Amino acid sequence: MRIFDAEQTLLEDLKQEGKVTVQKETAAFRVTAVRHPTLGKLVIVEGPDGQGVVVEAEE
Repeated sequence: MRIFDAEQTLLEDLKQEGKVTVQKETAAFRVTAVRHPTLGKLVIVEGPDGQGVVVEAEE
């Protein structure tokens, strides 16, 4: 498993390139699960400022 910081543009690119499977939003953050064609399962956590982190989950 790998976790890395990501800018808003990268987060949007990953969501567009993959298939969003589920999304949950709270006042503090948004969590999106994505199945990416080359990176596999991703969990994207975005803050209200658009910055966030990406978690690459192993199959």
